[in-house]
Amino acid sequence: MKIIHLADSHLGFSSYSRLDEHGQNRIEEMVYSGFEKAIEQIIRAHPDAVVHAGDVFHHVRPKIKPLFIFQRGLQRLVEAAIPVIIISGNHDAPKSFNQTSPFRLFEGLRDVHIAQRYSYERFEVGDHCFHCIPFCSEPQDYLTEFGEIKRSGRDVLVMHGMVESLKNQKMRSVGEHELNDSLLKSDFDYIALGHYHGQAQVSANAYYSGSVEYFNFGEARDVKGMLLVDLETGKASNVPVKPNYMIDHPPIDCSGMRSDEIAEIIMDMCHEDEISDRMVRINLKNVNRVAYRSIDQGKLNRLGGAAIYFKIRLDFCDEEDRIERPVDRRMLHVDFAGFLGERRSANLIPETIKDEVVSYGTEIMKKAVLARQKETTDAP
Repeated sequence: MKIIHLADSHLGFSSYSRLDEHGQNRIEEMVYSGFEKAIEQIIRAHPDAVVHAGDVFHHVRPKIKPLFIFQRGLQRLVEAAIPVIIISGNHDAPKSFNQTSPFRLFEGLRDVHIAQRYSYERFEVGDHCFHCIPFCSEPQDYLTEFGEIKRSGRDVLVMHGMVESLKNQKMRSVGEHELNDSLLKSDFDYIALGHYHGQAQVSANAYYSGSVEYFNFGEARDVKGMLLVDLETGKASNVPVKPNYMIDHPPIDCSGMRSDEIAEIIMDMCHEDEISDRMVRINLKNVNRVAYRSIDQGKLNRLGGAAIYFKIRLDFCDEEDRIERPVDRRMLHVDFAGFLGERRSANLIPETIKDEVVSYGTEIMKKAVLARQKETTDAP
């Protein structure tokens, strides 16, 4: 029997305030398109079953669109005669018994099995038993629910949470629970885990499939996609859904750099063909605050126009370092021009005299520097 294991769709997630031409949040629309591409890949592979290990939705009360996208995907799987097993995760599970699970809307669909209410459920699909422990109200409840399992000899365990061995990767999200490593028993043919967004093997038979999408820059180097699992051999292989579109550049030390040098570094990383339709973050450390502010800020703001999301993350050096760093007098006119350019872009210099102020001011600065150099040269 072969299954596809996926998790953490987070339908309804939106962020970064970037809108497309229709006024829709670009990240939210990408999440929907990624889910639909995953459905297409599943239908193409036609496994014996699909397991979704939690966090189908980003909110316990999803809006109409994520519900519609999920329903359409489910319907396509049903029409393709592919059974589906789903558990609720910490994001889409009700946090109290008087709340209604969004999965109630999908009850009764043929070959769709959903564990959604804090307790263990068992589903027989094909020649295997799928033992499902959805999000529980208390961390200690997982061990209690695990005790309800009766092995059949051909068993798959499905859970959602962070295993102890990965606790340094905690996501610190609402309702995040830690799963005891003692739950990772070797007598299961496979253990399908959800919650951790990177693809990872945590024991001989236990895997996180990871998420299809990138939700923050901490995930930029994660492997994304789904897992195709052969339950007879235990082999799990990655099924990529989308290419990596998130770039988080390693930090660059800007100690002692002038404004023109900082600007050159940023420009070198922002070629339009390299950032188009990507999420990009440039990380600069030990940046001189005055030097950075001397760069044409309007030009910096226009750099990321081709990107889905663009951010320059700055770590300024401390006050003492800024004061003690020697000033390169030869570049004062450049820094001064950058400073005036910033003032001009912020409309702090009257329109009618903008060019004259910049031209005259930089020329005076050059003459002052030359005069100072001449004094030093002519000194006895």
